[in-house]
Amino acid sequence: MPQLITLPLHTLYQSESPPTVDGTYALGAEWLASGVETFGTNGIFRDMWTMTPNLACLLIETADNTNDAGDYWVVCYDSTEAGAATEPDGGPAPKTNDYKLVVTGHGASATVQWFKGTGTAWSTTPATGVTALTQAQSLSVTPKIGTPHYVLEPTIDKSGTSLGTVPMGYTWAQYVAYYDAHAGGYGLQVWPPTPASANVPDSWGYITYESAPNPIPNVPENISIIAMLTLLSVALAGAVLLRKPRRIANL
Repeated sequence: MPQLITLPLHTLYQSESPPTVDGTYALGAEWLASGVETFGTNGIFRDMWTMTPNLACLLIETADNTNDAGDYWVVCYDSTEAGAATEPDGGPAPKTNDYKLVVTGHGASATVQWFKGTGTAWSTTPATGVTALTQAQSLSVTPKIGTPHYVLEPTIDKSGTSLGTVPMGYTWAQYVAYYDAHAGGYGLQVWPPTPASANVPDSWGYITYESAPNPIPNVPENISIIAMLTLLSVALAGAVLLRKPRRIANL
């Protein structure tokens, strides 16, 4: 008998337009529709999706401000061959429709690599010719962390097949991590929390979606209460008109 998943659940909200991919963000409309998740000691990721173009938009930041060659971000996606409404299929090891994005280092020396599951592990050779990704990173101040720190901003073409299959469907499972390699630094920070592992799709969080912006915008504390209430009323009105039922995966 199918069982409902017990993985951490994160809701992906819809934005009318994609963000400018510049590796940072500021107070304003650009990321207002997004949902947010904290992880580790000081990690934060926020995300949203757009219909035209069909993108999954993600932004990851931590308080790390030291430039170490061993710093890296990891994002894993558990999709299916068909994508669309087909639910993620999990598993104890990455399947051939699972993908791992690894961004290592900062600045001009940074490397961006995609890995594909083999059924038992991740491929040892990065995937090449991938056109699904647009990404940028910066050392900057953001509304959530008021001192300079590293931020990664990737957008993924949800319908692109340059990886072999679409990277995700309407829903998927996801793993997010950042590693601070600096001596005495923050080390590895992950979502979902450990024992989640990049090598075990069954341990990743489940991403469901809404066809509406976040009804409770995650606005920084320095926005005026009048502005916050105005944004909230607009978002709630849109959510009432556009809200769709959530889907829960059967793994």
